[in-house]
Amino acid sequence: MHGEYEVAYLASELDRLNRRERLTEVDKLSLSGDWLQTLLDRVSDYVFVKDRRARFVTANRQVALDVGLADVSSLIGKTDLDVHPLETAERFFAIEQEIMASNIPRIDFEEPSILANGQRKWFASSKFPVTGRDGQVVGLIGMCRDITDRKRATLLQQGQNKVLQEMAAGHPLEKVLETLVLSIEEQLDGVLGSVMLVDDEGQCLRPSAAPSLPGDYVALTEGIAVGPKTGSCGTAVFRRESVIVEDILKDDLWEEFRGVVTPFDFRSCWSVPFYGKDSRVLGTLGLYTRQVRSPTDTELKLAFETARLAAVAVERDRDERKIRFLANHDVLTGLPNRQEFKSKLEQKIDQSRKTGTPVAVVFIDLDNFKIVNDSFGHAIGDQVLRIVAERIAFVHNDDHHAIRFGGDEFVVLLEGEGANKTELAQLMARLRDAIVETIHIGELSFHVTCSIGAACYPEDAKDSTELLRNADKAMFEAKSRGRDGFQVFERTSPERSVNQLTLLEEMRSGLTGNQFFLEYQPQYNLVSGRIVGAEALVRWKHPSRGRLTPGEFISLAEESGLIVPLGRWVLQEACRQNREWQDAGLPPITVGVNVSARQIREAGLISDIRATLEETGLPAACLELELTESLLIQNAEQAVSLMDDFRNLGVKLAIDDFGIGYSSLVALKRFPLTRLKIDRSFIRDLDEDENDRSIARAIISLGRELGLCVVAEGVETAKQQAFLASCRCEVVQGFHFGRPMGAEKFGKLLAMTLTPLDAHFG
Repeated sequence: MHGEYEVAYLASELDRLNRRERLTEVDKLSLSGDWLQTLLDRVSDYVFVKDRRARFVTANRQVALDVGLADVSSLIGKTDLDVHPLETAERFFAIEQEIMASNIPRIDFEEPSILANGQRKWFASSKFPVTGRDGQVVGLIGMCRDITDRKRATLLQQGQNKVLQEMAAGHPLEKVLETLVLSIEEQLDGVLGSVMLVDDEGQCLRPSAAPSLPGDYVALTEGIAVGPKTGSCGTAVFRRESVIVEDILKDDLWEEFRGVVTPFDFRSCWSVPFYGKDSRVLGTLGLYTRQVRSPTDTELKLAFETARLAAVAVERDRDERKIRFLANHDVLTGLPNRQEFKSKLEQKIDQSRKTGTPVAVVFIDLDNFKIVNDSFGHAIGDQVLRIVAERIAFVHNDDHHAIRFGGDEFVVLLEGEGANKTELAQLMARLRDAIVETIHIGELSFHVTCSIGAACYPEDAKDSTELLRNADKAMFEAKSRGRDGFQVFERTSPERSVNQLTLLEEMRSGLTGNQFFLEYQPQYNLVSGRIVGAEALVRWKHPSRGRLTPGEFISLAEESGLIVPLGRWVLQEACRQNREWQDAGLPPITVGVNVSARQIREAGLISDIRATLEETGLPAACLELELTESLLIQNAEQAVSLMDDFRNLGVKLAIDDFGIGYSSLVALKRFPLTRLKIDRSFIRDLDEDENDRSIARAIISLGRELGLCVVAEGVETAKQQAFLASCRCEVVQGFHFGRPMGAEKFGKLLAMTLTPLDAHFG
């Protein structure tokens, strides 16, 4: 109402003056009365009157001061073009001409402004057309309230949110830091920003994001040393504190770099270091101005907030790179893992199809390696695997690629002349001789032997899958001949094919003859100390070969398609048994069932699960499907759709053996998972390997970030349990808590669930 009163009063005053015919157009709109000017000058908002040509007729003192004039009289008769930068003046003129042409006011709209001194402001403006008695528009009255602080706070929040969104979406670190720098530049007038990162050795800096600095200058800052007098940023890292240089041309810290910075007219530079979780300096936020000055308290506070957000972005990027490395490399040996190998093999096969260059795969399997672990322990066994990996790497040259395929298996990929069968035989002989050399670990001295097999493309296979399979067959042929030997692939003999077919038929009979059974390995909650779940593991009681573990028959079941009926039986039996425990009054738990790639491709899997739950009466929340990491990534779109169907049924979903395959944080975020199971290879050396501890922390932190329950597999010691508890890992599974056991024994253990695990393992 107050604003409407002012408008009405000023309108009547303008109309009265317009009736004085002898006055000029400007004079017609002049207001008289010192009292009115005094009143307007006391208002902190802008208040002004303009004529039809957008010339100032009058204004209050705040308008004159902000445009750099000493008093209001100096403003009269001028337009915005005389007192504002061109872009701002043209925007004001266009809006005001539209208001006067339409005779329609604009009320409380947001209006940015750049003052003559370069300062940016935002206003909440209201502008009203003024008409005379004849109804014609003769001018305009404007009132503008400064909302700069509020607007900057909003823009800052928006900028920070955008940075967080880019981090969550997996954008490159440089893009995230660039958004962060642009965000702070939008807040500070005349300030240009940059982020520099410390190299791995902590000796020098490299520019990572400087979107507004001249490219030539950024190039000159590459590799600036960390030291006591190396500009603002290098010194800030050295001192581990903020360094404020208000005059670059006079400050001793810039003595050696004045020749670099002078051509670009920078006069001050303020640098704020930021730190990682381990207190190590990660980098610096540098802010430049072309004026000699120090930062205000507000500017310094904003710089500290921005530096902290930069630390979060850099830390997250480093964690993600660690996860990517883990996804593609074997932690124990540092060699590429199976997923990385398959990708590289596909590339070599594709090249071979075009060039005709032969490709070969060599499988190396250590003989009776279980004896090493059983005799000396897993720690010695792991050292043996590292030594073998080094010997394999030493034998093959730079044209060959070695990987750890899993367990005690290694693979070498060759191309060119070395992939011919004659050369392969010589290479395999050298590999065998190198591996069999005496191993010395502490006071121990012993030997390990190996069985080696090889196959060539295109001679032995039509694609990468067949090449791997045939190399594997050749290795098993070498093993069947007494081990400690090597074999180049030859077409499988009829007798060997019959053996495979025989085992397949025996498996079919075993399914109908109740030869398969399940064992259950307990999963404990580390907070409550109680059993919360179990993993169902299939076993085969073979009539002549005795008890067989999955490693001895699952691959054949998968290849033949028998995994589908076998998986259906496992699902039904696990659900039936879980319901039986509940009906006996035992505490409800979740039982996990492994799902294979072949089952995923079967259209009837969803209906099988639904029918099993209905038949057994088991609540869907008590069933968990465990899917491997590589299975999800192979066809992410299909996986997301199928997993949504699983979740709609109400069952839980876990990603199994996390870390040994390839994964993307963005892809993982899309999957509707409930649990993430850390592969046992990352847990095994927690007692003594700091690298494994760092990796475990990173994966557990990743799980929490994604809102997943984290399960650690393969926990075998109290120290591992204590470490995982300190990292807030929720659930554990392993020999320390219980080996896989029959349903009856597990039921008795579950009946004791009211007693926390500390009572058993404390």
